[in-house]
This record gives sequence, C-alpha cells and structure tokens, in this order.
Amino acid sequence: MSALAHRWSHWAAIIGALLLAGCAATTATSGVSTGDRQEISTRIAAIRDAILAKSAAGIVRDSTPDYAFTGADGVTFDRDGFVRRTEGLFARVLAIESLDTHVDSIAAQADGSAAVEITQTMVRREKAADTGAITRLWLCYREQHTWVRVTGQWRVRRVQFIGTPERKVLPESAAP
Repeated sequence: MSALAHRWSHWAAIIGALLLAGCAATTATSGVSTGDRQEISTRIAAIRDAILAKSAAGIVRDSTPDYAFTGADGVTFDRDGFVRRTEGLFARVLAIESLDTHVDSIAAQADGSAAVEITQTMVRREKAADTGAITRLWLCYREQHTWVRVTGQWRVRRVQFIGTPERKVLPESAAP
C-alpha cells in the first residue's frame, strides 16, 4: 500500500469513527437494553405512521387502558377523550406534508418504566375551526412519554408536552 493510500485509509477510519460516534450521540439511553430501546422506538414509529394516516385510534393502539395525554395548554385527557380531541383536529387537517419524529432519550426508571423524550417536526395544512381559513404550518414540539411493560410488551401510559410548541405560518406551496 502506498504511503498516500495508507494515510487516506487512516483518515477514512478516523472520520468513519467520528461519524458513528456522532450518530450514537443523537439518542441518549440510560439503563435500557438494546431490545427494549428497539421495541419502544418501533412503537413510536407506529404512532408516527398513525399520525400520518390521521388515525387517532392508531395513535393510542399501543397504549395502556389508563393512558393520559397532557397537551401544551396543560389540559389532560384520558384515552377516549384524547381520541375525540384528536379526531376533531384531524378533521381540520387537510394534509400532513411531512413529519419527522426523533427519539431524543430513553431512560430506565426505578419502577421499571422507561422515560422517553421525543421531538416531532411537522408541516401541515389545516383549516381554522372558527374562520375556515386554510393555513400551512410548521410545528416543532417535544413530548415526554412514560412507557411500561404490560404482558411482556412496552406500552405508552402517559404523554405530555414539554414546553410550548414552536409554530410558524408558512407560505402556501406551489400547486403541482
């Protein structure tokens, strides 16, 4: 191997290691097995898919019977109340253009549950309930989840907003 090729190989290995370290650092985990982390992440991906399908029932499919959701306004809903509230919102959502869901952290708790924080970024078009005006919005919000094991599977028990969601009105995109 030439000296130049050897140096390139050396730098490529270092850059690769740094990139892998950067990727590994994007999700913090503490005391949660790889299998448990994967199962929770898979269930969060299913919730994301339910949001994209505008299925309120799908969002809570993997929840516990005592599920509770606390919105940014501090109001808490049980499972049935959440479904009703979300169906009302989805009725006004004309299109979800994009939804990025990032699992920020998963940490084991002393009681056997897992504390999970996620960040979701969405672009959607919705009709205002009061005026009927159509607005294209960019939203970014963080949630804290409590996941518990029920009959050998991870289920979400509690979801609550962290802080106030960011919200920006976007210009309408050009028609295709």
